[in-house]
Amino acid sequence: VLMWASALLKMLRGDDQPPEFTLGADTPPDPLPDPPPSLSVVVPARNEAANIEACVRSALALDWPGPLQVVVVDDRSTDGTGDILARLAAEDARLVVVEGADPPAGWLGKPHALHIAQQHATGEWLWFVDADVTLDPLGARRLVGRTHLQDAGMSSGLGRLRVESFWERVVQTRIGAVIAGGNPLHEVNDPEHERALANGQCLLFRRDAYDALGGHEAIKGSVLDDVDFAKRAKAEGVPYRLYYAPGVFSCRMYTGLREIWQGWTKNLFPALSYSWIATIIVTLLLFASSLLPFVLLAKNLALMATGTSVPLVFVALEVLAVALIFAVDAIGHRVNGYRWGLFWTFPLGMSVVVLLFWNSAWRIGSGRGAVWKGRVVEAGGGGGNLPRS
Repeated sequence: VLMWASALLKMLRGDDQPPEFTLGADTPPDPLPDPPPSLSVVVPARNEAANIEACVRSALALDWPGPLQVVVVDDRSTDGTGDILARLAAEDARLVVVEGADPPAGWLGKPHALHIAQQHATGEWLWFVDADVTLDPLGARRLVGRTHLQDAGMSSGLGRLRVESFWERVVQTRIGAVIAGGNPLHEVNDPEHERALANGQCLLFRRDAYDALGGHEAIKGSVLDDVDFAKRAKAEGVPYRLYYAPGVFSCRMYTGLREIWQGWTKNLFPALSYSWIATIIVTLLLFASSLLPFVLLAKNLALMATGTSVPLVFVALEVLAVALIFAVDAIGHRVNGYRWGLFWTFPLGMSVVVLLFWNSAWRIGSGRGAVWKGRVVEAGGGGGNLPRS
């Protein structure tokens, strides 16, 4: 009860969105260097025919006062992504299309694709974005301007999550809340704090900082290349920032339960540094804080329905806990532009989240690996920073 009451109070006060780390749709861009630097937007695309045109067009439409280049690496796509890119490149000379290659031993697909692509990027700033991202016209000016103002060499953003299907609304929104809630921005952005988080949908580097961190070759075997870049930045003393950035980009990660299941199975066990102990701790905490109140309330209401005496103080506390959970969930949905009326699906969504943690641990921890876009992702380098305690 106290935990959820505290969460509700912080949400109402806006403590989770400090202004210095927030880039909203109404945030005016901070001043850029004079003259404005060159910017390369770098996009990996593997079987992204459904997304790539919207992503590329949003990048080419950026309100950027300096030289702009968009580099897309077609990572061995088989669904027509290459044809779409060829058509777009014929329309705009600022788009450079690069052919990908199968990753060599020791490399995972995405880091290798981006390693190839960045060799063709000419910008003083490199902005790596995923193919399922749509950029706000002022997104580059907001992100680069704030990063420059705060004298950082690397930054990342948590954009607006686009959800359309039932399972996206039920599961994606709750996973996002777990990750954001377990990684407060003031801790992530404190160079003395060990907590490190980044979002691979949106990674910005000054070119000299990218090179100083070793580029993608330094994290070539990492499932969570974004988080490992953030960890390296803190370890190497490269100033780094993570922003709440709905005014920079939006992203629809997955389109249904199958993609959600496969995508998070790939990510969650690596996010806990491949630790079974961490998996046990995290899932126990999630169950105790988010699901146990519903279980206890249902049990006691069932007992009362049969005429069994139950201390009313217990029932009252359980009702209060459930009410606070629903309130926090509904307000969080409303603030982020989701359908707040689906607050009642919270226990369903969190149950799937807990199952996803265990499926990820089982698939990757047992050596079976996770399948993503036709490639098997196995245990390897990298680690994350989902909440542990």
